[in-house]
Amino acid sequence: MNDQIDALESQYRKCAEAFGAASVRGDARAKNRNFDKLAAIRPKLRACGEQGQATLRRLMKDRSDAVATWAATDSLLFAEAEALEVLDTIAKKYGPIPFSAMMTAKQWRAGELKIR
Repeated sequence: MNDQIDALESQYRKCAEAFGAASVRGDARAKNRNFDKLAAIRPKLRACGEQGQATLRRLMKDRSDAVATWAATDSLLFAEAEALEVLDTIAKKYGPIPFSAMMTAKQWRAGELKIR
């Protein structure tokens, strides 16, 4: 199981970084491609139970705002306070990733965000 978790964590980080870079460049195709990859990794991490949750919690502390934002978003269902704190901290910065973090936190608090 640990090898599987390590591989999923590596893939998640890579796709989140690529999504963030594409956001900065304004490359919608690359953003969509990496969004789809992240959407495919998310249920695999969830299927790992507490180990998957621990992986997302660890990724919320990543030095990359893109990785931390994605991990916080995917952690809202089981670590709401911690995830919102991460999103709020990133939202204080400038750029497309901080804007995404701000909107994610705002929509979650308003009950308008559905996490699948």
